[in-house]
Amino acid sequence: MGEVLIKYRVMPESPEVDLDNLQKALDAAMPSFATLKGCVAVPFAFGMKALETTIVVEDEEGNNDKIEEIVLGVEGVQGAELLEMGRVI
Repeated sequence: MGEVLIKYRVMPESPEVDLDNLQKALDAAMPSFATLKGCVAVPFAFGMKALETTIVVEDEEGNNDKIEEIVLGVEGVQGAELLEMGRVI
């Protein structure tokens, strides 16, 4: 079994959401089969910033759907856009 790297753009609910706290909440929400490897704040639109996250998950059917559900369930998250997904070699 291998690993899959998934990158999401995570949009906060508002510009007032503390991105450091949001990153900590995302990290705490990761299940045992996933690891948050990186998180970078990037300009998004109209002065807002989004988090571009890098998550590594075990390669099993449906894990990326589970991760997206988890990310969307974190308090302060408005949405998540899949940017990239591929196997880790």
